[in-house]
Amino acid sequence: MHEPPAELEGFRVIPGGVLAPYGFVGGAVSAGIKPSGDLDLGAILSTRTPCVATATFTTNRVRGASVDIDRDRIEAGPIRGVVFNSGNANTYTGDGGYDDALAFIDAFAQKFDVPEAEILVASTGVIGFRLPMAKVFAGIESLQLTRGGGDAVARGMLTTDAGPKAVAIEVPLSTGVIHIGGVAKGAGMVHPNMATMFAFLTTDAELSDAYACGIFRSAVAASFNSISVDGDQSTSDTALFLANGESRVGVADSDDGDARLFASGLFAVCRWLAREIVRGGEGVTRVIEVKVSGAPDVEAARQAARKITSSNLVKTAIHGGDPNWGRVVMALGNSGVDFDPERIDISIGDIPVVVSGEPTEYEEVSVAAHFLETDVQIGVALNDGEATATAWGGDLSAEYVAINSEYMT
Repeated sequence: MHEPPAELEGFRVIPGGVLAPYGFVGGAVSAGIKPSGDLDLGAILSTRTPCVATATFTTNRVRGASVDIDRDRIEAGPIRGVVFNSGNANTYTGDGGYDDALAFIDAFAQKFDVPEAEILVASTGVIGFRLPMAKVFAGIESLQLTRGGGDAVARGMLTTDAGPKAVAIEVPLSTGVIHIGGVAKGAGMVHPNMATMFAFLTTDAELSDAYACGIFRSAVAASFNSISVDGDQSTSDTALFLANGESRVGVADSDDGDARLFASGLFAVCRWLAREIVRGGEGVTRVIEVKVSGAPDVEAARQAARKITSSNLVKTAIHGGDPNWGRVVMALGNSGVDFDPERIDISIGDIPVVVSGEPTEYEEVSVAAHFLETDVQIGVALNDGEATATAWGGDLSAEYVAINSEYMT
């Protein structure tokens, strides 16, 4: 996996990951839920103050018990933290699975002396099996939460990911410096809609409920909801944002300079984590970035971009270095977006292959070479408006098939 850069979209990157903002602690242990013995149970907690919290969840009709519990608790508010496990999704497990999730929360709340109603729960892994509660309870007893536990949190939520994904930045506002941290996991069943696999974001800024909800939903739409690994949406997708106000630096609801700067920082963290989810996806060897411009509105641009990134024919062409850009046109035409095929432009990397609806003379070997790079860029101009959106996806390899044909064996 990529290490975070020293600077992320103009913001200084700092150590600590999701626990970098003041007032958050976390950690993870090996509870034995995963047969491998890897870290598989952990938590993030605001130590002194409840948080303004907002979240987006899977829209799959089959949902994990944690999703239903967390949605209700977010609406009731406030929230202090989240306890999670990997290796078992606790999905399609009936009333018993729901009760297990509540018992998971209760055991954590008692261990760390926090109100049970202020704790969320998240589970990821194999569907259709009850949580091994004896192992869960023993894991909670051994769990320690510290300021330095960010790396353990990042590793404790992994399933078949290539590696952990975490980043944090500082944002200098006019009244002081605040911090934004994030961690994510996701390798397969990655095609979210108003959600992600797991993405936990934290900040020590003071935010109102309304501002936090609005800006986080916008950030999710432009990042986690703009990625695809395999076109399947998980039953447990959860994107969570916690703001504990520990910095004592507030961000106004108005569209002033501080609000715009905070939004830029949050978007930057979400975009980086979203791209890393793709990069670490099952069998992924290349990250595909599709930018659609000149659309009548952002939703149309995003819809077109996501259709291209999720096309298996586009994915396989890129994996094999096949300069078949006609598959991009095919996917665009299937996107449901209204456009004039005789007006579009398409570029592969910096190579224009279609201009005003007409194929250009270009070197196929150059397109093939770009498709074999680690990061592939495809540009599509609809030339029918001013809106732009970007989506990310991965190639489709034989390794993906191998992983998912042997997931439980």
